[in-house]
Amino acid sequence: MTELQDTAGAPAGMAVAIMGLMRTGSTLVTDMLSQRGRSLILSEPNILGMWSPNTVERIHQLALNNGLDPGAELPSPERWPRYQNYFETVLLPQLARLPLWGVKYVDLIDWRETFERYPPRRLILTVRDLRDVVISAIDRIGHLRLAFYGRRHMRDEAWVLANIAYNVHELMALRQRPHLLARYEDVVVDEGLRQRIVEYAGLESAAGTRENLAAGGFSRQWELNKHGGAVSTRSVGRYASEPPGPVKALAERAWRLLPEYSEAFGFEMPPPESWIRGHAFQRRPGDEANPIDYPKSESALWAGPTEIEPSFQLRHARLALAGRLPEGAVAIDFACGTPALSVMLPKGRRHIPVDMAPRGQGYRVAPLHEGKFPKVPGGTLLLALHVLEFLDADLPRLLRRLRLYDLPVIATYHAADDTEGIDRVALGWVNHLSRKALVAACRQAGFSVKARWRADGPQSFLHLEPVSLGEAQAPGPPPSAQAD
Repeated sequence: MTELQDTAGAPAGMAVAIMGLMRTGSTLVTDMLSQRGRSLILSEPNILGMWSPNTVERIHQLALNNGLDPGAELPSPERWPRYQNYFETVLLPQLARLPLWGVKYVDLIDWRETFERYPPRRLILTVRDLRDVVISAIDRIGHLRLAFYGRRHMRDEAWVLANIAYNVHELMALRQRPHLLARYEDVVVDEGLRQRIVEYAGLESAAGTRENLAAGGFSRQWELNKHGGAVSTRSVGRYASEPPGPVKALAERAWRLLPEYSEAFGFEMPPPESWIRGHAFQRRPGDEANPIDYPKSESALWAGPTEIEPSFQLRHARLALAGRLPEGAVAIDFACGTPALSVMLPKGRRHIPVDMAPRGQGYRVAPLHEGKFPKVPGGTLLLALHVLEFLDADLPRLLRRLRLYDLPVIATYHAADDTEGIDRVALGWVNHLSRKALVAACRQAGFSVKARWRADGPQSFLHLEPVSLGEAQAPGPPPSAQAD
């Protein structure tokens, strides 16, 4: 364990900065170091960023809860041209009254500028097995229904991958500085480590309250409920309990895409033969610049890397479908991961998210890989968007189960003859049907097939209508004649 040089005389300095990926226990460490009237760590204060009413309200409430006096009224952009103006004029003098203050960030875009303006005396890095980070991030979106700026689109799997990849690159730069490492898996089981963190920051004991979670209000209540307001191991090993499917495949893909993270922080390494190489999100040899344009990653319309990337293919499919469902449609969205489609549909349409594991209110849980499908009364159609490739090597069996609903199905698929030269296994896909085989499987399952082949690069859209058994067994025209 090494420490930063003491810069106690710096006029705008702070005692500690906690930096890490999202879902790595950073808020837990932040609250351990936030003691009312003595110390306060601001969780995601976004000092140098854009105005955010939610952030402003939360930080204001956090200051009040700690006994500070930021004033009765919330700051507004009309009075303060930049949030930083308000922070330095109003909040910073209040924080200076405390023996210890600091910040916590999991979006690391401005860390260099933040450290230059408010140099920390101590640095804590929070990390966690990257596979658990991905799955926990998906769960958080489901619970909190997180959205992009403007709230026209919910956060999605593509954002999770891009955000984690961006911040891994920044974390690899941060680790070159003296720091204390707080691995989530160790923090929750090792009381001695928790005490070392407290002493490293300059305190004698950990706080007994959850200041930042409490200031988050209802949006963080699910986490308080999960852990009983205390430190628990209930989130350790999240990947190990995740059923096979698109979310688990995304976790594995991020793990194989960024092996330097696991190596640097002492986690299980993916086998070298499974590493994903030559990807736009990877660090370029000899180039320390972050390869991801962070502002673009914050747009729900960003197309992402030039390579085929499953999470971005799912985003494309949702964007293409959102405005095309008929009025009155009740869409049962199988293995959907995040409920992103629910805020994209026009009024008069309803979205029912179904996934392999519980991810929030409104979800139906169905371990499809075990052949267990939910009963969803009132559904008018089924969605299988970027799902079929992941769920079952025996895709015809899955299609036969879908036929039991006696509802039309809108699905996407990347046919094997449209993905020549692409490593399908590396993408997490477990079946590899040609167009002809896919159409045959759909017909044998009891569907008629209309296909728009390669409607989005190699991604095709299928409209499956249930038909009688006799019709299902009819040979029909070849797949090329089915395209519309």
